[in-house]
Amino acid sequence: ATCGGGGLPCLAPALFGGADPKGVAQFLSPAIVTPPEGANLSPSSASPSSASPPPFLHHSELPPSCELLLPSPVDPAGLPPLGAPPPFSSAAMRAAAAKLPQAVPEEEALGAALAAAIYSCRLAPPAPPPPPGARSAADALAAGAADAAMCEVMAACDGLSASNEMRQSAHTPLWCVKALLDTPPQLGMFELLATAASRGDGGQRRVGGREFGELLHMWQSLKLASLFAPDGAWCGVGGAARRTPGYLPDFILELAGTRCERPTLLRLREQLQLLQRDGPPISGEALGALPSLPPHLRGTMIACLHVLCRIEGAIAPLSDKASLRSFLEEHALLDALDAEWYVDAGEGKEKGCKGRELRPQYEQAVNRPKPKKKGKKAE
Repeated sequence: ATCGGGGLPCLAPALFGGADPKGVAQFLSPAIVTPPEGANLSPSSASPSSASPPPFLHHSELPPSCELLLPSPVDPAGLPPLGAPPPFSSAAMRAAAAKLPQAVPEEEALGAALAAAIYSCRLAPPAPPPPPGARSAADALAAGAADAAMCEVMAACDGLSASNEMRQSAHTPLWCVKALLDTPPQLGMFELLATAASRGDGGQRRVGGREFGELLHMWQSLKLASLFAPDGAWCGVGGAARRTPGYLPDFILELAGTRCERPTLLRLREQLQLLQRDGPPISGEALGALPSLPPHLRGTMIACLHVLCRIEGAIAPLSDKASLRSFLEEHALLDALDAEWYVDAGEGKEKGCKGRELRPQYEQAVNRPKPKKKGKKAE
């Protein structure tokens, strides 16, 4: 839909909502679809020579042939000048939606397209100071916009009486964008595992502890384990039998790229490409090779092993205690991890983890937080 007599593309709030099951009207917030004050919406008010791409894409490169992404009736010369953000960027929405796999069900595709449309609106609140360790102020702002968009998509889904699959497909990509742009926790075990990866013969790159933590964060946030076959081969979205709706890695990264810094997007793409390598099947039974592994860190440890194997290109199965023990000894991790987890630096290993004091940073699982359904928008 367009506003201003067809000069500026925007979303029509009436198409994205309605009455929820309780009869309460739920629509998009008018503020995200209203043109900024003073914006000239007339295509004839500016000459083609002064045309500028939507400033919404200021923090990332325009997609190839971006002029083809704009609806044909829209003259780019009619867009507001730089510094006056448009209420909606069709180029940003279409660039993200182009990454939707053809194999996804219709309900999932509709939910993901809704997420792309709303994330392409004017959502950014006043820029807060970036948290310590954040990639940049622009990335922090992009993460905040994803958080605001989650509220909007849930209101729209309520008004549309959307199916659970559509709701999840609209909410999950935005949650993943926010997660990827936030700063993941950093632990000493990540440094140990990064160092171990450099010992492998098949490794093609070196990573530090910080990047290992980012890779683990991406692995968990995007639920990449569900996109691999039982033998460890990458099967992607179309071939995954265990995939949850909304977890569409390429689409999520492209969605983040419409707002985040260009170097951040390139880094995320490189990390995803690394994690999509084939890897070994890893069984939970193999964790018996780590008698001191705290029970609540089992899932984290399996995820760390998946990341480690993909960094160094290892594909040998880790399906039993003997194979994992040999792998850990080869990488000098067996004693190092125990000393990292516990205050007593390795004493009493024969007793497993009972009666030993964990370091504070390992007292809770290092798992991805679960997406929470957003409540109603603030009035």
